[in-house]
Amino acid sequence: MRVLVVDEQALFRAGIRHLLSDAEGFELVGEVSSAEGALRMLPELSPAPDVVLIDPRLEAGAGTVAIRAVRSGPAPERSAVNGARHGRVPRVLAVSVRDDDDSVVASMRAGASGYITKQTSEQELLRAIEIVAEGGAVFSPVIARRLSGYFAAPHAVSYRSAFPQLTGRETQVLDLLARGWNNSRIARDLVLTEKTVRNYVSQILGKLDAHHRMEVVVRAREAGLGILH
Repeated sequence: MRVLVVDEQALFRAGIRHLLSDAEGFELVGEVSSAEGALRMLPELSPAPDVVLIDPRLEAGAGTVAIRAVRSGPAPERSAVNGARHGRVPRVLAVSVRDDDDSVVASMRAGASGYITKQTSEQELLRAIEIVAEGGAVFSPVIARRLSGYFAAPHAVSYRSAFPQLTGRETQVLDLLARGWNNSRIARDLVLTEKTVRNYVSQILGKLDAHHRMEVVVRAREAGLGILH
């Protein structure tokens, strides 16, 4: 599992270096102190890293810009040089000493697949890297609890005006996604095939310019979808 670390703190990078060198199945393929350095290094790494650890607070917010750039992938003419494994783009795990709501939501909207604090134990960090590499989402317990409470509270913005680009059926699917339903349950409820539901989810992600399901769920809940009355 190939990992690139982007963090201003030399001590933190050294800690990750030692952790990954002792952990079976992990390889540190690079470490840099800046977002600019990460974006210069990525095209030179072949194969591309599976996971990039980034502090979203890097350089007064440049971390979220870097997250978005990493998740956007290489330019088409550079894809062969980049060596992205089977066309895959590296996934991003945000790691920071800060866990405020603005940083968490900004990281998710930029394309991060998870957000953990630097107080996380070594074993929890390794497991978080594995989960993100496998396509999952992971959050530190305190962040997960806050998100759960946040999802339980209705918000004032009406979804009728929040997502005008979505069709009625797409909005219906988005509402069920915001309830935490998986594709199988949505398909049963709407009497659709799972393939059709997957197509709707892909269309929703594209229309909302989102990188993954968790991002659209957050935005949907902000707009009042997924609330059971």
